[in-house]
Amino acid sequence: MKNEIPSKGFEWCNLLLGAGLACSASMFADLPAAAWNAGIVGALIVCCSAIALYRYGDWAEWSNLTLGCWAVVAPFLLGFGNAPTEMWTHVVVGLSVASIAIAQILASRNRSAPPSTK
Repeated sequence: MKNEIPSKGFEWCNLLLGAGLACSASMFADLPAAAWNAGIVGALIVCCSAIALYRYGDWAEWSNLTLGCWAVVAPFLLGFGNAPTEMWTHVVVGLSVASIAIAQILASRNRSAPPSTK
């Protein structure tokens, strides 16, 4: 049984953001940590979003939330926080993915909550 996605548009947006992050890895060749991180995290975001489009589950949104948060802190933990292009690419994409994931989780919870009786 397929679960209904709260918003396919948001899911497609996360998929495109992940693809953009993965593709940006080719521009970060001078910083291997940034390139590897962008490629791997971007590909994982794409996979989670694609699976959620096929068969929605909260686990996909929690995964995207975790990956988005990791993308935000990775430049500082992996040592490329002083490279502005690489850092801001990770931070902006990470915040966007995490925000969309939070919106999807909240929409899913509101949908599955029983109606209140007054």
